[in-house]
Amino acid sequence: MKKIFISLCVCLLALMGHAQILLPNAPAPLRAVVNPEMLIQFNGQRMEVLATQRGIRNVAGTYTLITADATDGLSRDKLGVAYSYARRGPVFLTGEVSAKLRTGFQASALSGLGVDIRLLAPPDVYILTVSTPPAIVNLVKQLQLNPAVEWVEPFTVQGSIN
Repeated sequence: MKKIFISLCVCLLALMGHAQILLPNAPAPLRAVVNPEMLIQFNGQRMEVLATQRGIRNVAGTYTLITADATDGLSRDKLGVAYSYARRGPVFLTGEVSAKLRTGFQASALSGLGVDIRLLAPPDVYILTVSTPPAIVNLVKQLQLNPAVEWVEPFTVQGSIN
């Protein structure tokens, strides 16, 4: 008798307890590549650097996008802008690129690029600094072709735009 009563209660509760799963908002649709020359790929990610846009951080912590000349330099106040295909939205570039050398190579393998180089983590992870978005793209592509470099990743800051 107890088993029948418990089974009946479980069935009644099961009928009333339908859960509704609410999915988060669908991610933004992927946009088409506008300028394939400004497209970089690293660590399985794709990013299109937008050479004529800069991001300025507001007091509220969001970024305002402004137009700029492609040769205008990057600074702490004016970051470069890229479209991340992984995030499906904008990311902001600092002008720094990290690179790890393969075992047996020295920092001299990075000389001749015409950029500022400093050691990030001994013995073989370096930060290279450039001043414009096209220079970031060129640097990443040059480093990826260098047999001494194991991996390359531009520094990005994630944030929302207003």
